[in-house]
Amino acid sequence: MKIAWVIEHMNAARGGRERSTAQVAAALADRGHQVTILCRQGRLDDPRVQVKALGGRGLGRSGRLKRFVADVQREIQAGGYDVVHATLPVPGAHVYQVRGGTVPAQRAAALRRRSPLLRPLAKALDALNRHRRHMEQLERQVAGDPKTLILPISRMVAREVQEHYGRSDGVIVVPNGVDAPPADLQERQDWRQQWRYRLGVVREDTVFLVVATNFELKAVDYTIVAFAQWYHSKHRHTQARLVIVGRDLAEGYQRFAGMREVGSAVHIVGPTENVFQWIAAADACILLSWYDPCSRVLLEAARWGVPSVTTAYNGAAELLGEGCIVVDSPRHRRQIVEALGELADPQRRAARSLACLRAGPNLSVQRHVDELLAAYAKAPARP
Repeated sequence: MKIAWVIEHMNAARGGRERSTAQVAAALADRGHQVTILCRQGRLDDPRVQVKALGGRGLGRSGRLKRFVADVQREIQAGGYDVVHATLPVPGAHVYQVRGGTVPAQRAAALRRRSPLLRPLAKALDALNRHRRHMEQLERQVAGDPKTLILPISRMVAREVQEHYGRSDGVIVVPNGVDAPPADLQERQDWRQQWRYRLGVVREDTVFLVVATNFELKAVDYTIVAFAQWYHSKHRHTQARLVIVGRDLAEGYQRFAGMREVGSAVHIVGPTENVFQWIAAADACILLSWYDPCSRVLLEAARWGVPSVTTAYNGAAELLGEGCIVVDSPRHRRQIVEALGELADPQRRAARSLACLRAGPNLSVQRHVDELLAAYAKAPARP
């Protein structure tokens, strides 16, 4: 089968949907399918998958999006593809995989994380966002086309499609999947000892891990506040650590932690190409997302039996069951502090770790690809 996979940017090192695209495209190629990634710009160091960069023309972000969609439509008309799999709304695609969540839900999340006083201003500024308006127009057009199959990556996103576009027919939930080394990987213990030694902790000490590209969207400030409250409630009878891995500037957040007298217990490190080294060091993950269609890092952690705490705005919680503690929102500090207390308890954490391992087989890229291929077979034919 000849598959065109449409994504605006392609750089697997950026993580998220781009790393997911690289993993899924490679898995499809391993099953004998010919996969071409159509992107505006980018590359992929994988000989199994072809990448066609169509260029970055256009005035402004909205203009570049319009030109890219038009370029993709020309390519798919001439390319003879059996399946066009779009991860952004491209009219004429066979399937639209809603990996980033629906545009109205993204807008609601942007307002949700603002204080009530600032929400009217944020709403007014959003109305001026031409790129988001154009994305929503495209998404509404695609959702209104019965010949395009809609593939949300969580039931949460499927509910958004129903709520905002009135679409339930031709909607198939294909939950996210992740690649992971074997949970009994020999290097795992080496990494755990290495990184925990650098953190200055011993076996009994709890290491909480946050992996985030966008610190504001993942509520890293709220995470630090809740960690500080839990940490001080222990009357300093703990050497627990909060490790934050990500791209954002660390200095301001480190000062923020220092103002709450946990500066020495919070370690903010740069991005890493091997997140599993930090997962090996961690006892639990924290991801207090304001919005996350289906977080990959929690699935990766769960593959190694590392439980987590997240919010009701993260579709990944649907897959993890008792392996994940779900709080109402980043603002519900009491719930978060209680969750940290539970995950710091070795016996209670062990039960959630077992739940993660039980969920593991359903979190793989291979399961994801199985369900994608089954969905492709149901996509209506296009002329």
